[in-house]
Amino acid sequence: MFVCDGQEISHRQMEALEALHLKGSMKRAAEALGLSTPVLYKYVKEVEGKADAKLVSSTSRGSRLTAEGLGLLRRYRAYELRLEDEKPLRVAGTAVSEKCVLMAATELSDRGTPCKVVIGGDEDNLRLMDELRVDCVVLDDAIFAIEKSPEAQSTEIGSDVLMHKDAGERYARLRFGAQRLAFRYLKERDIPHTIVRELFEPSMVDHTDLSYFVNRSLARTGVVRAEGAKEQRWSVHSIMALQCTEHEDLEDFLAEARDAWLYRKG
Repeated sequence: MFVCDGQEISHRQMEALEALHLKGSMKRAAEALGLSTPVLYKYVKEVEGKADAKLVSSTSRGSRLTAEGLGLLRRYRAYELRLEDEKPLRVAGTAVSEKCVLMAATELSDRGTPCKVVIGGDEDNLRLMDELRVDCVVLDDAIFAIEKSPEAQSTEIGSDVLMHKDAGERYARLRFGAQRLAFRYLKERDIPHTIVRELFEPSMVDHTDLSYFVNRSLARTGVVRAEGAKEQRWSVHSIMALQCTEHEDLEDFLAEARDAWLYRKG
């Protein structure tokens, strides 16, 4: 992800701008990228929206980049060259930690540190750790951090608590958050429950008639409403980061992530 003045611009969007500069027309640029012209146009407009500037000038003879567009393209090319010369900081987070991870990565990127971020589930991210493909993993499930403690140093980023929506014995299990903690609690207390659905998108909790557990942080930051869900004091848990390597910028990232978690909305 290319970050410019605090705005995240995807490599695909910048490729569209670069192809337009090289080919001189929307049609030829779209063909070069294997896209339809409307899709290319959409990418260009998205970049213009993020840059808050007109980046492309079109006439009957074709399209060319404006001075602002050329300036942005030069910055992108410099960023790409820096990535080739420097080892980027590679971080994996989840739907729960996404905001603080992206904010921390943006702060480091603004200071010239290239970052690569993956958002997935804890188990998927731990697989990246095992494959030595990330420098840091931010975990929702502190149990994973305990299990991995012999392999990697852990650092607390913040704390969270689960909210419970009780709509009966049928449950939706979320693919993020401290779900193992939640369902272990039900099992240990012999509370009848059956998991009948898995949810990958956080906001789906607001459209289900099933019971569920969800992290309070997602409600406090407005990702979910979780109407009728109540905080469970027994479920307070840590959001942990596992340090997988000794990347020179990792400590700075962890400090920024802690600040981002502490001062997030809500």
